[in-house]
Amino acid sequence: MNTQQILILPAILMFATVTPAFAQPPASTAVLPQNLRLNAVSSPQPAEVLLDPAAREWQQVAPRRIALNRTPPLYDTDPPASLEIAFVDVRTLRAAGRLFVHLSWRDVTADRTELPVVPETPPEQRFVKEHTVGTERFFDAAAVMYPKDAPGGMVSPSLQMGDAQGPVTIYYWNAARGALLMEAAGRGTTRRTGESFPAQAVYRSGAWQVVMELPELPAATPLAFAIWNGSQLDRDGRKYFSVWHWLESGKK
Repeated sequence: MNTQQILILPAILMFATVTPAFAQPPASTAVLPQNLRLNAVSSPQPAEVLLDPAAREWQQVAPRRIALNRTPPLYDTDPPASLEIAFVDVRTLRAAGRLFVHLSWRDVTADRTELPVVPETPPEQRFVKEHTVGTERFFDAAAVMYPKDAPGGMVSPSLQMGDAQGPVTIYYWNAARGALLMEAAGRGTTRRTGESFPAQAVYRSGAWQVVMELPELPAATPLAFAIWNGSQLDRDGRKYFSVWHWLESGKK
């Protein structure tokens, strides 16, 4: 790959390439092991406060430490990738009819920059072509994926970007491109919706903290997470990923 623009191509959010196609959802989150539950309590704080990754409100929420896996090698020219990021800490809060997801993980390098805004007009329809920048660099990123349809079906969507019977919604943040809302219904079907969403990120003392504002999601909704480490040449399906974890009704 010789262009940083690959970060926003359809294959970008192909979650796990080594997981089973389906996962049986629980009838109740109570039957799940504690480490697969995400407790989302209500907060009286407004959105602008909760979008601050360093807000005091987040310090009062116990994190769920979620183990991450590495995808197998995807490109012949890539060196093997070690497990430099073994976990991501996830916190969730409900406020103002929204779900706020706080992700934090250790990363010794901050792979970020500011790139020109990509025009919405397809390249073949532009009178002036855009110069490709950052071709030799890859950037840190994170994503949250959940089923597009309400929970309660017979099976959860495939971790490999959902499937025809179980499409998924992906909230994706990139340290160069910002926040992008995407959808998919299986491998190779990921598309940008053209929409963004509120998100804020800060890198401090060797760690990323990112807050994403999602719509309100009911209890028993499964969430999956992914992290890209730019210094490890992560892009597309080369990344860290988690298994499904289920939201439950918040309890203090």
